[in-house]
Amino acid sequence: MRGRWVPAVALALVVLVALVIISRVTPEHAAAARRSGPGSTDGARSALNPDPAPLGDDSAPPPLPGDSVIAPPPDQFDGPAATAAPPAALARGRFGNVVPSGGTWAVMIGINNYPGSGHDLRSAVADAADVNEALSRMGVPGDHRLLVTDGQAKASTVRLAADWLVAHAAPDAVAVFFYAGHVRKLSGTTEAVIAADGGTVTDADLAAHLRPLRATRSWIGIAACYGGGFTELLGPGRVLSAAAPADKLAYENAAFGRSYMVQFMVREAMIDERAPASVQDAFAYARDAIAHDYPGREPVQFDNGSGALTLRPPAAGPPPPARPGPTSSRSAPQSSGSPQPNSGSSSSGAGGGGTSGGGSGGTSGQPANCQNVTLGVIRCS
Repeated sequence: MRGRWVPAVALALVVLVALVIISRVTPEHAAAARRSGPGSTDGARSALNPDPAPLGDDSAPPPLPGDSVIAPPPDQFDGPAATAAPPAALARGRFGNVVPSGGTWAVMIGINNYPGSGHDLRSAVADAADVNEALSRMGVPGDHRLLVTDGQAKASTVRLAADWLVAHAAPDAVAVFFYAGHVRKLSGTTEAVIAADGGTVTDADLAAHLRPLRATRSWIGIAACYGGGFTELLGPGRVLSAAAPADKLAYENAAFGRSYMVQFMVREAMIDERAPASVQDAFAYARDAIAHDYPGREPVQFDNGSGALTLRPPAAGPPPPARPGPTSSRSAPQSSGSPQPNSGSSSSGAGGGGTSGGGSGGTSGQPANCQNVTLGVIRCS
């Protein structure tokens, strides 16, 4: 008799457990599963998570370890600015007696400390310092390099630093202008550097200060949000590298202590000599490495040059051969100068696409005299 009751009791227990499980699936869970459609795993995730994270922009890059977005600055800062005296090279404020010369001349600006306490950055000063270190290792003399950081970098000093570069770089020189810090988007086609005192220097204003630059070869680096919009700074022989397209925010990573662009394009490619031959090679290395390890964080570049742009002064000799990367999947590109046009490409950059706010005319927001050549590279004439 007892043996005949065992299967019946077991069956009753199974039915009871099933009823309990079914009763815990709420109508909201069922609706979430229906919205996900057949064959989708999203429904299962929603049913198991009563409070799923809200859906964001489908084009937004996925979260990465140590990764954080650089939030745009406010319209008004909430505290006083901590300013400091400018570098000694800018103390006089006038350069009428300067005789321009060749070699490499560089301005590097990095701002972490902004007015108030809620909008400071973590990586901008390190970015500028890395560019300074890279040029030093290439043999650029100290009096050819102007490093401006934090409270030194008032809006008036940013303009004055550009004037310093114009005054010193001769036609046969290579000029470098690098900025890391906050950028504010003022309109669809206007961006502005935010100085340490909260003042603004628009892309058009900065372009006007750099327009008299005699150097026929220049590298402009903008390690900031909306950096791809600074195409007003372009001219013959100039290359613009930016941490983000004109309509996208930039990111930094706590594991690096610097922006993605500088970590890979400057720290690894130039300083660690994994792609030291030219700006184009360093950018190609950075773009490929970031796409492999941190997809969605790739920089963009506008190339208005006529060949490989090397930052090494002629007296320093040729660049060293590229060293192997840390993994077999990250090899340095071979030096090949500027990329040749590829009519099959239509992407304005892997860093997010969309409309590039800098310049005027052209598709994808790029200047009318620019065309896409390879992933993340735009060639201008």
